[in-house]
Amino acid sequence: MAESRSDSISKSVQVISVIAGVVLSVLSFNSARVKEADARILELRKYSDQRQDEVRRQQIEASKPFLQLRQDRYMEAVHAAAVLANPKEHTAQEIATAKKRFGELYVAELSMVEAQTVEGNMKALAQAVDPSLENFTEGQLAAYHLAHALRDSLIKSWQVHDTLVDNPNR
Repeated sequence: MAESRSDSISKSVQVISVIAGVVLSVLSFNSARVKEADARILELRKYSDQRQDEVRRQQIEASKPFLQLRQDRYMEAVHAAAVLANPKEHTAQEIATAKKRFGELYVAELSMVEAQTVEGNMKALAQAVDPSLENFTEGQLAAYHLAHALRDSLIKSWQVHDTLVDNPNR
């Protein structure tokens, strides 16, 4: 009987040892799978971040022609505005040239690339220097609308991001 009890205990210890080994193996396997899944998730996030950075770089690159055109027209507008805002420091010919160029920019060229805030300030300056500039002829109005349509087309074809355009009226 003592032997059978000792055999029974020995067998029980063996079974418990096997069960403990299986449980530890399963826990170790699951832990490894969780670590592997976490590593994959981290890798996917890193890849996603890299793709988003690449998309942003491509958007900026695609926007460069639009932004360069905008910058060029802005420089012309600010030059004309400087002459018109300081008439005592310029000749009548310089003022006439600046007024003509400002009108061209105001009616069409700048309208093609300007931000909404710039549009409002162009109107304010036009009213201050020559209120007649605000009364578009039929042709000027058509040119103004054409310039806005061209802007929308350029923005779409060059894939310029809305945050760079700054014109919610599109």
